[in-house]
Amino acid sequence: MRIGLVATSRSGSTYFRRMLCNTFGLYDSGSWLKKNSYKKIKKQNWSRQPHILKILPHYVPEDQHIGEMIEKFPCIWLYRKDVLSQFLSHITRLRTKVNHIHTPTERPNIPNRSLTATRDEFDRFIAKLEKFWDIYYTHNEGRLVKFEDFVDDPISVFVDIQKYYELEVSELPAKKLTIKLGIDYEKKFKNIDEIKGWFD
Repeated sequence: MRIGLVATSRSGSTYFRRMLCNTFGLYDSGSWLKKNSYKKIKKQNWSRQPHILKILPHYVPEDQHIGEMIEKFPCIWLYRKDVLSQFLSHITRLRTKVNHIHTPTERPNIPNRSLTATRDEFDRFIAKLEKFWDIYYTHNEGRLVKFEDFVDDPISVFVDIQKYYELEVSELPAKKLTIKLGIDYEKKFKNIDEIKGWFD
């Protein structure tokens, strides 16, 4: 069984994916598509066991036809309503090179008003979001999950997913989860007012 997790950068997909794998005993393929062609997936041992395939649309080259790929298996569509925080998190990751942390001591030390985002970065970010929604509205089979709903009430979200995808709760040992970076992003950006204007 393969379930695709279609998401965008900094949408909470790593935490959500690991929780999903821990709860239902699914193999976590990580960001395998980032460096590999979907055409080679059958060569992976884990592809023959129930797993989650993380799909960030911008990882998939145009010539691989993402639509044809996701028609072969069910998908979960994860998005984040707070797009401003998502963008600020995206830029912070680019600047600090810190994707995820497992302990508070791994949290990057970022002085207030030390980061700046550019309009070009914003435009590229928005283009990726638009690509996600274009694919969803074309191939919208499966559950659309708002990350904020998952954080507020993970049990209800997972009960719905369990029923929809006919999954069973796992008794396998859980893998280590990431923790929140705990950064007040708006305080870290020197041009936060300009950035907010881009969203208007």
